[in-house]
Amino acid sequence: MSSRFDCPACGGPLTLRAEGVSESLACPHCGAVLDAKDPRHQVLAKYRSKLGVTPKIPIGTRGTVRGDQLEVIGFQRRAVRYSGVIYSWDEYLLWNPYKGFRWMTESNGHWLLLKTVETKPKETPGG
Repeated sequence: MSSRFDCPACGGPLTLRAEGVSESLACPHCGAVLDAKDPRHQVLAKYRSKLGVTPKIPIGTRGTVRGDQLEVIGFQRRAVRYSGVIYSWDEYLLWNPYKGFRWMTESNGHWLLLKTVETKPKETPGG
C-alpha cells in the first residue's frame, strides 16, 4: 500500500511506497529525511549532500523476480576499504506487501537477490 503527500520541508511530491512498515522516507527534492510512522511526516534530519548517483533501476519500478512481483522502494550506494582499495556496490530495497522485503545488489554488472534472515542460524557440531 502506498500514499502520496507533499514534503513538509519543501512541498515536493512524495510517495510512501511501503506504508505501515517504512520507518523513514527521504525526499529526493530537498534531502529531508521524514518520519514515515508520523501522519504529519515530520523532518528527522537533512542529507549532508545530495546522492549524486542515478540508480540503474528507478525507485517506483515494478517487476517480477523469481516469480514474485516486487517494487523498488529504496536505493543506497555502499562501499568498503580493504587493503587501501575502495570497493563500492549499489543496493536496491525491494518490497512486496505479501512477501516482505528483498535486497538486490549490483557491483560491476553482477546482480544478487538477497533475503534477510529472520532467525539465527543453527550451529552444527564440527562445523
